[in-house]
Amino acid sequence: MAKAQKHVEIARTTNSKFSSMGATSCQKIVAILSQYYENVGVSIINDLSDLEQLVEDRPDLVFLGLKRLPHSGDSVDDSNDDVWISDYLDQNNITYTGASAHAMKLEFNKEKAKARVRSAGLPTARSFISAPGRHKYAQSLPLPFPLFIKPLNGGCGNGVGDNSVVRTFAEFGDKVELVHINNSSSSLVEQYLNGREFSVAILDADNAGRIQVAPIEIIASKNSRGDRILGSRVKTENNEIVSVIKEPETYNAVSQLAVQVYKVLCGRDLARIDIRMDGDGKLQFLEANFMPAPGSRYFAGAFELNKGTSYEEVLLSITDTALSRSSNSNVAKLLTPNLISA
Repeated sequence: MAKAQKHVEIARTTNSKFSSMGATSCQKIVAILSQYYENVGVSIINDLSDLEQLVEDRPDLVFLGLKRLPHSGDSVDDSNDDVWISDYLDQNNITYTGASAHAMKLEFNKEKAKARVRSAGLPTARSFISAPGRHKYAQSLPLPFPLFIKPLNGGCGNGVGDNSVVRTFAEFGDKVELVHINNSSSSLVEQYLNGREFSVAILDADNAGRIQVAPIEIIASKNSRGDRILGSRVKTENNEIVSVIKEPETYNAVSQLAVQVYKVLCGRDLARIDIRMDGDGKLQFLEANFMPAPGSRYFAGAFELNKGTSYEEVLLSITDTALSRSSNSNVAKLLTPNLISA
């Protein structure tokens, strides 16, 4: 098959705090897309001048691997002065993969995302925001122990570990301080959910509302306190169990909640929605990721487990769906008919 006469530019950053795509993942994406598109390049976006050059090159599509350029403070928590890549590309009429800046900003702040989900009548654990010194006594906490603490912003399990579940005020204070120091972030404090954990990969396959879902169950080993914590260490060691959801009722309920959240938060093209059961077996929304690593076990791996879809098919679906917003590209539709029409 002849290659499509399109210029696809993959944008990533070498700033590890703000990267959603590593060098190895980028190379794999280039290798696959180069088989189908005439011009596939890589732009390293570390500052505004890099972004300006990307726009000057006028690619047909930017495959995004970062959400924003940090302000001078380099803080993960405060994004008020940041340049959001999707916003900048929209202003310059450049098509890109993934959600708009509006959706990215909403997803970025986990408490705002939860508030939007809650206002739509969808279930999510009660929560509040804390920072060092904000809550001085146990009696000032809005929720009872046990609590789960993680950075207000960020992903990939960063700032999450065995000490994220706190059962005393001393543990609470220590964890909030650590999040502030290690992650430059305020803390999102939630009711601790001790039930099963799920993640749902989503492909918005053709901009026509035919959303594809690939739900999986993730089981981390119990730690010394009997908690199953899916933190950065567990994800790095890659020793958690990832499997399909075998019970049809649970499969359907998890999928339905994920799609509802995706729509409420204005997702587009692709997403990963994390969900967990509480102690009564009720599903609760945890967080959304509108720029999931496409080759991860939780994304392409989820589609392979559920539908036998290859990583190549997933990438082509993402790329072609985004291109179809500005042109009539049929590369993925020719190669992945089962994915598109299911």
